[in-house]
Amino acid sequence: MGAFSPQKPFDKLPFTTRNLDRIHHRGPDAQGFYVDDHAMLGFRRLAILDLAGGGQPLYSEDEQIVVLINGEIYNHHELRQRLADHHRFRSRVDGEVLVHLYEERGLDFVNELRGMFAFALYDRKKRRLVLGRDRAGQKPMFYQWSQGSLRFASEIKPLLQDGDKPAVSRAALAEYLRFGYVPSPRTILEGIHKLPAGSVLVADAGTTPRTIDYWKLRFSRDDGRTVPPREAEQWCKDLRSTLSSAVKMRLESEVPMGFLLSGGVDSASVFALGVGGLDKRRAQAFTIGFRGAPIDESEAAAEVTRRYEAKHRIIHLERSEATSLDEILHRVEEPVSTDALLPTACVFEAVSRAKVTTVLSGEGSDELFAGYTKFARATRDPELERVGPLERYLRHEEFVFTAEERATLLGEDIVDPRFDELEREARELDPLSQMLLLETRLRLPDRINLRLDRTSMAHSIEARAPFMDHGVMEFAATLPHAVRTGPNFNKHALRHAMRDALPEVVLSARKAPFHAPDTWFTDAGQDEALLGPDAIAEAGLVKPEPVQALRARARAGDRAAQERIFSLYVLHAWHRAFYRRLCA
Repeated sequence: MGAFSPQKPFDKLPFTTRNLDRIHHRGPDAQGFYVDDHAMLGFRRLAILDLAGGGQPLYSEDEQIVVLINGEIYNHHELRQRLADHHRFRSRVDGEVLVHLYEERGLDFVNELRGMFAFALYDRKKRRLVLGRDRAGQKPMFYQWSQGSLRFASEIKPLLQDGDKPAVSRAALAEYLRFGYVPSPRTILEGIHKLPAGSVLVADAGTTPRTIDYWKLRFSRDDGRTVPPREAEQWCKDLRSTLSSAVKMRLESEVPMGFLLSGGVDSASVFALGVGGLDKRRAQAFTIGFRGAPIDESEAAAEVTRRYEAKHRIIHLERSEATSLDEILHRVEEPVSTDALLPTACVFEAVSRAKVTTVLSGEGSDELFAGYTKFARATRDPELERVGPLERYLRHEEFVFTAEERATLLGEDIVDPRFDELEREARELDPLSQMLLLETRLRLPDRINLRLDRTSMAHSIEARAPFMDHGVMEFAATLPHAVRTGPNFNKHALRHAMRDALPEVVLSARKAPFHAPDTWFTDAGQDEALLGPDAIAEAGLVKPEPVQALRARARAGDRAAQERIFSLYVLHAWHRAFYRRLCA
């Protein structure tokens, strides 16, 4: 975290160790500070590389460039070798390459980075601060610009000064109801912003901070052509090679490493490509099952680990063992209407108990290879032929509200034109490419990665996702749909690419939802405490009457109403667990 006052010196220190302690879980191993009249930078370190000598901040030779970085730069060896002729390195830590790359290339240096990261770079000579976030948005960055001063942090909590009570943003509430999360650059709180994925924020003396996009994943219109078998085979070979490279790049660690293994083809592919790069005694896989759940993939996961003779931990949870939703939402900091929050949190609790610090996961595959059933439904729905890309995309999404429902809940129709440019880009594409574009620009960074980062870092665990390597993402964006999905939307390219590395039980399995049984999330008492008329009125987020009408429909078995009630339940659980607790 840090603060920057480009025009005038600080009157007093902008934050204390108490603020930094609020993100102790992100870096329990050490802390470091840099302070001058215009900047204060503070860091909590999770030691992965150069355990003894990799403390931060990091400095240039003349100490005029100061850097903090959260995450990993996977191509740091290649960059270090190139820079070593002209620069002196003080450590073996990967993030030190940022200092010297910036000296060589200025703001363009970020284009050379391959990894997951959020960084702050302070240029003392130019009195400039640069904040950056990786291309897929795997690592977070929040900021405030107020009265000529910029404050930033990896989470929202450190930005909440004692006595501050930022309002809940009405525009963000509308977007939460529309998407099930709040897309960048908004957050649910007024005045606090998320730096969008693939962008940098530059604050110079005499100017308002500006955001610059340095990368966006692009899709081309697919003509639906039939792909000859030989060409399809080559696409699959290239996919495996590209993914294998991304996995191997993420195996560097000086602390224990493991794999998240659900039994599906995504995590199994990452495991199969990565386990050979580790000593078998170091390779561990973690699988979570839920007693009472209708689907259990643990046996499929076990068959994968048996093939590779790796250590496998299967954890079957009872409801009593699960972390409460309130505790999870306090960690996540924003409402996210997904039933995957609980199982993801439980996985990382198990990983933490095993004293594993880094894990590889399969997140990002469904978003690139159209693995969710909503892709097939939305692209084959004749009712959606004449609607816009966003409406098509959201029509089959879970836990979201229509425009009419949002207006009824909020008492007004809040329309924001900020998605117009994205819709214009999407209109040039075929329906499936439209959905993939919107999925990777919106949901992947601000829902999937929000969940993955907060639930892992809550236990001081670094989660690495090879499918979100930008080389893999760019390759996947070029795949013909005939190869990507196959006729049955079953991630044909990935399954075919991995056919000799995985057992048939994994290759032939349909995608299984990753969530705990529905009854684990709510009970009658909690439902009334959060969504009863008095509770809704007291929170003041939405109007009580339409909520009670939805509750009645949900009790009568209306599935759409049940999904919407779950979304409202999460919103009000967040309000109780996070907003009232920290902003009261």
